[in-house]
Amino acid sequence: MAREVKSFELFCWYYLGLSPKGEYSFVNGNKVAKIYNWTVGDLLHILKKQGLDPDLVLNTDFPMARYQVDVQMAAQQHGPDHALEFASRIYEDFKQRMGRRRDWAAEIEREREEDRDRRREGR
Repeated sequence: MAREVKSFELFCWYYLGLSPKGEYSFVNGNKVAKIYNWTVGDLLHILKKQGLDPDLVLNTDFPMARYQVDVQMAAQQHGPDHALEFASRIYEDFKQRMGRRRDWAAEIEREREEDRDRRREGR
């Protein structure tokens, strides 16, 4: 079985593309598994065990995509130490929101309303 990795480190790699040294790179599940010499099955098992299961994260009220971009920019503009500090705050916010179900219907309705507003404004 694969060795255990701290949740914060795994969160950074898998969700933010941030290495333990604070360097950003594009990664996917296959690459993260390879970094730790795991199979993708090992990776998914450990993510689930640590409460970082992709389905759970997707359905949690948390703006992951926004933070992925923010961390990438922080790493490029301010360096690795700043990126890791920022990632730590993101991780703490994420842990606070775990269990808060995402309201997909409300999100869709907000998007529809924004689309209607843009059409009215001629954008």
